Amino acid sequence: MTVHAHGALYKERGLLTSSGQQIKYAAEITALLEAVWKPSAVSIMHCRGHQKGRDEIPKGNRRADQAAKAAAKPPPPTEDLAKVLICKQEPQPSMPNYEFYMNLKKFEPHGEFIEIILHKWQDDYELLELNHDYIQWLFPTRTQGRNFYSTPLNPQETRLMINTSEVQQRLRRAYKMMLKFFGVKIVGEEEDKETTEVERAENFASRFENLTMNPHNNLRITRILHSLGELGAEEYQVPLVRFFLKEILIKNRLPRMKKSAMNFFIPAVRDSQDRQDLLFFAWRYYFPKEEFIWGNHGELARYKPKPVVAALLPAPLSEWTPVYSEKEKKWLAEEPGGYGEDGWFQMENGRIVLPATLAPEIVRALHASTHGGREMMEQQLEPHFYVPGLSAICKTTAQQCVTCAKNNPRTGPSQPPGNSQSGYPQWHHYK
Repeated sequence: MTVHAHGALYKERGLLTSSGQQIKYAAEITALLEAVWKPSAVSIMHCRGHQKGRDEIPKGNRRADQAAKAAAKPPPPTEDLAKVLICKQEPQPSMPNYEFYMNLKKFEPHGEFIEIILHKWQDDYELLELNHDYIQWLFPTRTQGRNFYSTPLNPQETRLMINTSEVQQRLRRAYKMMLKFFGVKIVGEEEDKETTEVERAENFASRFENLTMNPHNNLRITRILHSLGELGAEEYQVPLVRFFLKEILIKNRLPRMKKSAMNFFIPAVRDSQDRQDLLFFAWRYYFPKEEFIWGNHGELARYKPKPVVAALLPAPLSEWTPVYSEKEKKWLAEEPGGYGEDGWFQMENGRIVLPATLAPEIVRALHASTHGGREMMEQQLEPHFYVPGLSAICKTTAQQCVTCAKNNPRTGPSQPPGNSQSGYPQWHHYK
């Protein structure tokens, strides 16, 4: 009864504790519950033995044997016999995707464990290209794929995979492996300063050629986007879709991906605001404009995208007003990219250009919330912003911080804390 009671609770809320935390030994408990639920009837028997004697143990065994025999006797026939249902369990859904991600099961047919794939397949582009059975297991969704040995996600399995850290870690490793196969990488991947933003990998030329030659990979990208959204990793959706839109519409690459990006990539994004922002971005750069059929042109012309917000900063960028100098406007006019509705210039790689007059103030705001050093602030800002002289601004900001001067041990002479010239160090004009 204890097993049935806990099984009913786990069935209702997933394999979670009362406080919502993932329980230990989830895979083992799942296997135990399946073993208990699988039989349609269970008989509990007492093995006759050790009944001779007058001490308590033989007496207890005799009583247990008598009770077992009495329970095994059929009840006398009667019309008023009460029918009591002790415990009835509904058939439990199988969880093959969870078992695969927990490295307990190989993908089917003729597959491998997920750890083998993540370790040994990541550089075998020919295998990743020619094998068409692994992708449905590596990125499961709620719909049946072309591999009929795979199983769509069910709600219980989805909740369990979202709440299992081991599954989430492997999901992100699988995502990075497929990005590399496509010629894409996470920004800052080599320097351990990862974000959700993506950029071209070093091998992008050959991999983009493969994407053009094998357009079935567009279906794989669509599946990956849906799976990320369903398994709790939707923060990776928008950066990947925006990256491909830039490559297609701005850099004129990947010509055979254009329709898939518009018809499938954008709709796969879960957040409606993000989908509309991506649609506006596509309309803005689509050529020829009259062939854009995915939205009303008048409504898109009036649409105001979500304000640019840097999660690193204590306040959204909309709290600052960008004022670019004439010199900055001149070189920005030659730079691929454009001005957003909020006045910020965004480069084609997605980075926002900070005016020289405003950059020190924004860097100081970041430093005030984190008190990070020069190197840390550079690593945080570079993936999102283009700032001329960023290293010098970060260094000066850190040196001028009174809090850092009081709490961080220093050796040798250093610039005294307090007010001084913003941007470059005071002595930069000396030759």
